[in-house]
Amino acid sequence: MRGHHRHYVAPEPLPLFEPPAQPVDTSLAAAAKITQHTARLREAVYLYLKTQGVRGATAGELEIALGLSGSTVRPRLRELQGDAPWAKGRLPARIRMTAEKRGKMHVYRCLTKSEMG
Repeated sequence: MRGHHRHYVAPEPLPLFEPPAQPVDTSLAAAAKITQHTARLREAVYLYLKTQGVRGATAGELEIALGLSGSTVRPRLRELQGDAPWAKGRLPARIRMTAEKRGKMHVYRCLTKSEMG
């Protein structure tokens, strides 16, 4: 391993919100289990979209590229769009869902600096 090579380590998640869950024991348990991973997963989705540039990616493409289930990817997309009801506006919009579709799925792209401003 090279001396200057460092692996990305996601920061500890901030206690901003509870992950989405239905008031059912299994859903609540699953939400509690993923809480410690949501920031890392959200960042992985964002960084992959960033690598795709103007091409963007669909939820299905993200699932395949990152090896995640749709049940994990879709909530992270909502959080990155800044409109996740469970985040109550505490996460800024960093991506947008476009009108473009591939394989009947919407394409997501990172916001440009002017769109974020």
